[in-house]
Amino acid sequence: MTENTQQTVDTSKWYFKYDPQTYAFIPGAVHEQVDNSTEVEPSGLINPVWNPSTNSWTGQSMEDYLAEQKANAKPQVDPQQQLANLAIQVMAMNQKLNARVTALEAEKEAKNV
Repeated sequence: MTENTQQTVDTSKWYFKYDPQTYAFIPGAVHEQVDNSTEVEPSGLINPVWNPSTNSWTGQSMEDYLAEQKANAKPQVDPQQQLANLAIQVMAMNQKLNARVTALEAEKEAKNV
């Protein structure tokens, strides 16, 4: 007679794995606990890293991450303002060209007299 020794897994618990060398979080969760896993959920952190001495995850909070993204974001240019600025530049160039053409025509006229 052979004895069937199946190990049952508690599917009510989740374990969160981390890299055993870097302690960086490995995305996903499993029902079986292994050496490089914990029941502590890394929720709310960006790029969490397990800290065995405090038995907790460390990382950047979502609020800090969003604030950093906002601080580093390039300012948005209003398309209408950008178009108005370009129109001003074109008008200024046009005035300079008209003045130059007028001067050249006057110079040509003076030579023809």
